[in-house]
Amino acid sequence: MAGPCPADPPSPGRPYAPPSARTHVLPSSLIRCGSLPLVSVLSDTQAVSPAPRLVEDFDQTLARLADAPAFSKYTHQSQLLVRTAKLLKAPGGVAVLADRAEGFDAAGVFAGTDWDMPAGLQPGLVGPTLRAGGDAATLECLSELRLLAIAEARTPHADLSAEAARTFLAEAMAANLDLLFGEATEASRERSAADRARLHGLFDLLAHRLGMGLILDRLLAEVAEIMAQRPIMRDRAVALIQAAGQALTQTRVDDSVAAMTRHWLSAIEAPSVLAQAEGDGYAAALAACDAEQLAAEAGVFAASMNETGLVARDHAVLVRHLSVHAPALIPAALGCNAIGEAAYAAHAAAIGALIDQAITPDTAHAIYGLSRLLSAGLVLQRPVLPGLQRLARLELHPEAVAALLPAAPADHEGARTRLLAGACAVLGQPRGVDQGHNPTCQSARAISLWAQNDPGYLLELVASAARDHDIVMDFEGQLMHSAGLDAGMAKTLHTELDALSRLLTPHIDRLYVEMGRHTVGRPGDGHRWINPEMHGWWVTRDFAALIELSSNAITDCSDFIRAFYSAYHPAYNGDRALAYIQPCGIAATTSSGDWIGWHAIAIQRVARDETGAWRVYFYNPNRDKAQNWGHGIVTSTDGHGELEGESSLVFEDFAARLYVFHYRSAETGDPGRVPEATITSVRAAIAASWGRHFQWHDR
Repeated sequence: MAGPCPADPPSPGRPYAPPSARTHVLPSSLIRCGSLPLVSVLSDTQAVSPAPRLVEDFDQTLARLADAPAFSKYTHQSQLLVRTAKLLKAPGGVAVLADRAEGFDAAGVFAGTDWDMPAGLQPGLVGPTLRAGGDAATLECLSELRLLAIAEARTPHADLSAEAARTFLAEAMAANLDLLFGEATEASRERSAADRARLHGLFDLLAHRLGMGLILDRLLAEVAEIMAQRPIMRDRAVALIQAAGQALTQTRVDDSVAAMTRHWLSAIEAPSVLAQAEGDGYAAALAACDAEQLAAEAGVFAASMNETGLVARDHAVLVRHLSVHAPALIPAALGCNAIGEAAYAAHAAAIGALIDQAITPDTAHAIYGLSRLLSAGLVLQRPVLPGLQRLARLELHPEAVAALLPAAPADHEGARTRLLAGACAVLGQPRGVDQGHNPTCQSARAISLWAQNDPGYLLELVASAARDHDIVMDFEGQLMHSAGLDAGMAKTLHTELDALSRLLTPHIDRLYVEMGRHTVGRPGDGHRWINPEMHGWWVTRDFAALIELSSNAITDCSDFIRAFYSAYHPAYNGDRALAYIQPCGIAATTSSGDWIGWHAIAIQRVARDETGAWRVYFYNPNRDKAQNWGHGIVTSTDGHGELEGESSLVFEDFAARLYVFHYRSAETGDPGRVPEATITSVRAAIAASWGRHFQWHDR
């Protein structure tokens, strides 16, 4: 459920000329999974300039196009698009193009294309066209820059006012925030670095010139969608909030929007009045507080964290102060429930030591994980607290220090702090683990599954990786050492990950690939054997696969669907709930329903939602927020009974993207009870989307 995948298939757009055939080689290997790295927004897009030769070539080609007679415009347009594409990929190139945009219409850049009449353009098509690539995407970029020139009143247009151009661009920006702020989707991660730079450069310039105030409400909605899942890595949400805060200083907005912006800002900066007033002097101010004032501070910070999922640096200052001077207030400051309060009371001294070692302003985000860890009662489980205490005493391997603290690879104490904070975060937020910009959905899922099903084993692996720069796993009686293996799926690890993932992912990734090598030549999908051996005994041994790898064809689709319903749907499996979270694999698809590749996720549970519909609740390693998988299948992350970090789909939609799963044959229902109409519906959904890319060998 991990491996190389093709580029994102083209999405519907506005073709510039009769398109040439695009051939997409669909590999039989498995997909890589990850997200785009976070990019800063509102950067100075004109701080650098492209090579003078690129600018000169473009200017000369634009001049030739302007002088060309109508019958030869197409040839010069094609040449201009080649020069434009080079500039778009060059640092500062988009700003050069923007400065020349007022001359595009007069020169005939859009003559004879669907972009010729800007009043008829649709902002909803901007994103799909840009993502499709090719000449259509290049023309789309030029069209946005032409609209910017109109919006800035640098060039008038008979059919489009400056205000209408601004409205169009605002709608396009709001619909494509992932092109300003990195987002974890299969399609976006698979774009080349040059394409990412091109798309970000365009939208960065639009935001810089027009201001983020135009889309402030959409920024806030995006923050809410991200934080509904409580990710461990909050950088993207913080960047959105900071951009919203910057916009608030630059434009007048509705009072309710301004209040919500300040609400999010306070969550990351200073939730309490005292913290806002004192700034860097907050620690000294706490020393002067009495018990009642400290209790009030604890309540305000905890309420902000519980409501938003975000943690301010001063929260760490407060918790450290309380741990020494008012330890009875620690549960309140952590926002613990009754279980968390009892867990703290049982182990107050040990939790105090953990706070002293793991919680600093630089690791303040781990307070949320510590809160959830306590409230789940994990410290009452025998392996967890001793496992955390063990990490606090480890002598760290130099490679582990470098992985935990890349900016200071010799700081062993700082690395140990990151290690403990990272362990608290993952144990407290097991569904908040993200694979980042890496082809390692298997590794991220493994960390999440261990944190939920076997936290003691996870802490054993963490200790081994931190101390020995090696972890050992058993595959069918054969011991495998990660330290002696070649690189896995991720040849170079992008380190925009939580601390534990930075430490463990290279080891798990190598072991996963090595286990895969041991299954080569066996009939069927190798994950049948890899998943139970890698994840643990609780992975059920029976296995169903929809793809026959030897022929790369969909095989016995109807039987596969029946098997899934009879194993997982309570209406057909004897009303059996899932005892242990189970790994499975889905066909990752674009928003148009086209196949990208295979992706590893985990089925958390199956339950009815508030409407009474049966839903599959699952963990997605690139679970940034709700995702559009095409043909009306849009994952939900909030509002349908999802727990923190879960995504969900109605059962039938989930089945339409599933391609492998584990089950226990002795505890399934009668497949014959699954209605034929249900089988037909799911089968048709597969055939209409990702199944179009495969042959069918089906009864």
